[in-house]
Amino acid sequence: MKRRNSAGSLMVTLLIPVAIAINMVGGQMTSVLSLPIALDMIGVLLVGALAGTVPAVITAVLTNLLNGILDPSWIPYVICSFFIGLTIGLLAKCNMMNRIWKAAISGVLIALVATVTSTFVTVFFFGGISGGGSAMIIAGLLATGQQLVQSVFSVYIVTELVGKLISTFVAYFIVKAISDRTLIKFPYGSKYIVRKKS
Repeated sequence: MKRRNSAGSLMVTLLIPVAIAINMVGGQMTSVLSLPIALDMIGVLLVGALAGTVPAVITAVLTNLLNGILDPSWIPYVICSFFIGLTIGLLAKCNMMNRIWKAAISGVLIALVATVTSTFVTVFFFGGISGGGSAMIIAGLLATGQQLVQSVFSVYIVTELVGKLISTFVAYFIVKAISDRTLIKFPYGSKYIVRKKS
């Protein structure tokens, strides 16, 4: 049993930097292309699905801090990343990532968490406009007379829903592509192994 736990710890330790790299590529692609959706949490969702809350939170926070080196405006969003990592870990613990329909529900719940936390950060730290593809949409809504929080929330509920559903499905399909022999080495890996009927 001890050997299996140490193998699981090693697998999680090896997965975290890979997941951070996936997140950074997605995040930088989003920034460079000024996409209104965020694809910087695929690695966090993958780690959360396979390893749980603590590794997912570590991956999320480190991703934001590393992205913050390239673009300091990412650093306040560490709050959002923390809560997304916490949410995916809890959802995976409750078997909410082992079927596609459960992954869809998880994506919606993660999007709601991301929307609430991102709205708070964008309004509090950036006065409602943080840059990126969604900034123009928010500015347009503000020009029509909508309130600041309402404008930011209205845009983020759509962009986060699309982005987090895409990210959740990508993480789900990555997990499904991993062999049973490898899955069993992760703390939550057994949740994704299909039992064959005798």
